[in-house]
Amino acid sequence: MGEEKRKKKWIKTLQFLAAYLVAAWTFLQFIDWILNRYDISPNWVDLLLWIFVGVIPSVLIYFYNQDRINSGILKLREKIIFPLNFILLGIITYFGFGSSDLGATTKEISYTNDEGNLATQLITKEEFRIGLPIYEFEPKVKDTANIWLKEGIQELLYQDLLQDKTLSVFTSDSEGTVNKVTESRIFNDYYVDGTYEIVGDTYKVTPKVRNAKSGKVLSEKTFEGDNLLNLLDDASVFIKSNLGITEVKRDSYIDLNLSEFYSNSLDAIKEHINRNYHKAQELDPKFAISYFENAQRSIRYSFGEEGEKKLINQAYKYSGKLPLQRQLQIRILRHIAYEEWEMAEKLLKLQLEIDPSDEIYNRLLYAVYGETKQIEAYAKYSEERFNKNRSIDNGSNLLNASLVAGNYDEVIKAIKNLEVVQPNNQGLSSFKIRPYLLKGDIEAAKKTQERTKLLNPDWKNFTTPVDSVISYLDNNQVTNKRLEQFVGKYRSQITEQEYEYWIDNNKILSYVSNQELGAPILASDNKLMLGSYIYRTIVINEFLTSETGGFYATVNTEYNYNTTNVYYYWKYDDTIKSAEDALNTGDYENAEKLYKTAIEKYPEHYFLKLALQHIEYVKQKPEEEILVQYSNIIGSYGNARQFWIEDNKLYYERPGNTKLHLYPISEDKYISLSRYGNQYAFETTQEGKEASAVYSYENKTKTWEKLMQNNNYLLKDKY
Repeated sequence: MGEEKRKKKWIKTLQFLAAYLVAAWTFLQFIDWILNRYDISPNWVDLLLWIFVGVIPSVLIYFYNQDRINSGILKLREKIIFPLNFILLGIITYFGFGSSDLGATTKEISYTNDEGNLATQLITKEEFRIGLPIYEFEPKVKDTANIWLKEGIQELLYQDLLQDKTLSVFTSDSEGTVNKVTESRIFNDYYVDGTYEIVGDTYKVTPKVRNAKSGKVLSEKTFEGDNLLNLLDDASVFIKSNLGITEVKRDSYIDLNLSEFYSNSLDAIKEHINRNYHKAQELDPKFAISYFENAQRSIRYSFGEEGEKKLINQAYKYSGKLPLQRQLQIRILRHIAYEEWEMAEKLLKLQLEIDPSDEIYNRLLYAVYGETKQIEAYAKYSEERFNKNRSIDNGSNLLNASLVAGNYDEVIKAIKNLEVVQPNNQGLSSFKIRPYLLKGDIEAAKKTQERTKLLNPDWKNFTTPVDSVISYLDNNQVTNKRLEQFVGKYRSQITEQEYEYWIDNNKILSYVSNQELGAPILASDNKLMLGSYIYRTIVINEFLTSETGGFYATVNTEYNYNTTNVYYYWKYDDTIKSAEDALNTGDYENAEKLYKTAIEKYPEHYFLKLALQHIEYVKQKPEEEILVQYSNIIGSYGNARQFWIEDNKLYYERPGNTKLHLYPISEDKYISLSRYGNQYAFETTQEGKEASAVYSYENKTKTWEKLMQNNNYLLKDKY
């Protein structure tokens, strides 16, 4: 009878447990509906699930002994198990959900609008946004004439979906399901790719929403018609609805049509996607996004201050039709172009409250932190950004910021933790090499490097220079004396870009103008290493020593996956900058003195002598004669080079490139302070035709060579 009674009690207990689980599940479903209905954190569902599951040991004991327990009789084991169960559950849920946001999924943000007035907007908090990588669309049939649509459809969908603040969208050029899943699965539940086809005048676009963990297609639909932009507007709605974004939530944000804010000219869009910005702007003179992206590229790589301002002013002029986010980006970039760093930082922080994942805002903020050398702020912000959105880009930014701040052990520990989660990711371990080298743990770096080369034999082009760095550090100690010799600024020979190196807390740091802070690694007595395996780029900066002692230039060798590029940078101090400023303002007397001082200090700087040659040339000629000289050469050459006079100065521009101010050094040759390595010449052919030529400085031979390739010798268009 005892055995039979126990059996019945267990059956009854299991029946109660089943009823408990059904009731708990029903309650959770109801809670989930409430949370979605009123935009409350979905973390409550997970928390309650853990609680319902966590109390099952106590629930089982209670159901089995409910008659006795209901009478108030508890045995010793129950007096221990019940409180212990709840204490352990409390500890687990505290560590599991202590840092989770259990409040509303939305927040109201105050910001300054384009008129400078205070406005508010209700947005989805970043931690509750749906991460969505978008990959290139593949042609169903090989079509070289329309291959631009691979990236074009991706870019247009990205721009359209970017308007919805319940999404955190980014693009990637990774190919193949394995690579896409590997990249997207860690931080995202979905990703989008698809196919396209053109039959006559009909476009057929098939977006596919996939499971980021497996690559399985969750939903797909083919949109067809003769208007590509309208198709993609519909496709973006389809994508959002299949991510669980209800119509009510979709209507929370303005959703402009692509033809309204991007461009209504497909030809202009094609040229823009192909990076032919000048042509795109010719086809659509009000293409604000094209002006903006060209300005952003120009500013990021310091192509030329005057051209940068011209482009960003054009973007600003036509920005009224853009989504608010784009309008604000243009305003901020305009402040950066005019070096108004304080205002740029203020606006960036305000807008990052609205769009914390916006790649452009974050990149610009990192540039401001670099320009103003705010190392702690850079590290703190990168950490906060990663904690809110654990994306790959945010992770690589945090890694770099942590190395700049000197947090080497934290970086190594974080990468080791990721290796446990992703044991098959062959590139992860290589990320530890930089912190190992900066920390001084050469043995660990050596072992990791050998493993990296074994697992990635095709990385040889950029593992080889790292081998030389490890070999050097294995036999040489990093000291302040060794690092101090690198301190200073160096300016590019082909753009206005500057590298700056300085010492901070016994470590050397660097900043590339309008980009970001870096943590160089001593690579030899006169070399530093920048770059990393994350970016598949290693840069060795070799510092050249003057005959009088001290470094006067750097040769930066960039090792990519299968290419190697070499760039020259020249020591650039306040004397040179002051000389250039005086020359720009027409203060020839002061400029002449400053250039002579600079030449005495840096006799290897050939471009200083050319600037002095210009001063001597214009001092001996009346301004009227100089203007006649300009008038004889202005015009278009080969429909590719434009020369014109503006405010009695000669300017030059090539389609898609920046505007350059030219200075005469003779009757037929000119220089630009933006391009130390070029001379611009005007020559007469044997047939008596006028032509434009460019001469490039060859650093090894120290001679000027005429560039004949790529249409660099152009006849004047009147012929």
